[in-house]
Amino acid sequence: MSLEEIQSLDCGSWFGEYWKDETIPELKDVLTSTPRDKEIFIEVKTKEEIVPFLLRDIDEKELNKDQITVITFFPEVIREIKKCDPNIKCNLLIAFEYKDIVIDEIIELAVKIDANGLGVQNHKKLDKQFIESLKNTGKSVHVWTVNSRREAEEYLKNGIDSITTNKPLYLRNHLEQLELF
Repeated sequence: MSLEEIQSLDCGSWFGEYWKDETIPELKDVLTSTPRDKEIFIEVKTKEEIVPFLLRDIDEKELNKDQITVITFFPEVIREIKKCDPNIKCNLLIAFEYKDIVIDEIIELAVKIDANGLGVQNHKKLDKQFIESLKNTGKSVHVWTVNSRREAEEYLKNGIDSITTNKPLYLRNHLEQLELF
């Protein structure tokens, strides 16, 4: 789709009347509105051909590189970003539903491409041993998408670095009450 076609889409109605006719902004506009004390995760859904354009938008906005983490399923995207700018944090995304992935292979790949961390699908394979194995290599470990209180508690007890959820206030309130967060 062209940018014009994308920006003609209504991406807010599903959330409520207030957001009706909300459009999809360009990355440079999102980066401009990113508060200086907040982090932003940018998911790259294409291969490495996007990297020069992504880096241009990041460099033009003069954000602190500590604020930005690029996440992607494509190791070649991380490899290319790290080649051009090793200061940008990159996390490799891992989904277990499509392939039976071995922990050692994931660790080897993450080290080989110099990923800073991994974003891992909420799955029974993401257990304490898996998290510890990744952290022992100096990688951060993040999980997506957790909406259950019980699962969130378990991940935090097992040492996860962050949780992506569709219910942030619900989980935060629960975890703060338990003093796990």
